[in-house]
Amino acid sequence: MKFSPLATVRSAIRNSAEAYYLHLAGAQQGPYTIPQIDHLVNSGLIGEETLYWCEGLDQWQPVTTLVVLRKVRPNWMKRAIIAGVLLALVVPLWIFGPILIDGWQEANQHEFTSTAAYWRARDVVRTELHTQGLLVQFAGEAECPVTMGTQSAEVKLHGSATDAARKSTAAVWRVAMVFDPGAEEWSGTLPVTSGTPERSGILLPEPPLPQ
Repeated sequence: MKFSPLATVRSAIRNSAEAYYLHLAGAQQGPYTIPQIDHLVNSGLIGEETLYWCEGLDQWQPVTTLVVLRKVRPNWMKRAIIAGVLLALVVPLWIFGPILIDGWQEANQHEFTSTAAYWRARDVVRTELHTQGLLVQFAGEAECPVTMGTQSAEVKLHGSATDAARKSTAAVWRVAMVFDPGAEEWSGTLPVTSGTPERSGILLPEPPLPQ
């Protein structure tokens, strides 16, 4: 039966109650216990080339003769895993974040203001055109006039509608909005228009006047 000299040394050191010192930054540091040194080495806090010394040794020895070096993931792999997780979280948020925010604003307007009328009118148009298989994009509030009345508003929304064939059509929607002060809710309807394209609520921009 063969005996490993290295294993014998390790076993003797592990079973001893001696204090261990490390050579770090050009100076002797310690004392440390074996479990402490094991943690420092295998967590990457000190290099495997670090030297240690304890009473009874003639010279400094590599810590790898004292503790077992377990296989650990390289730092670059840990960083790559973290980066991958962050990317998986950030990309969907970057893509769908504005859509979610717009959807929340369109559905949660409970004040009698022009801004609230604008956002609720967008929800009316989006809901109607979704049933027709159309995707819609709207211009900003500054480009969409809102005429306020007595517990009502007319909102002129500018934007575009895109069909399943990815054909986009510039359009204007005039939405009649009514505000219920008791329920603090807006409701609206789209006018039914004829012409091309034949879709309810889509009003094509008027052609410019000849110069």
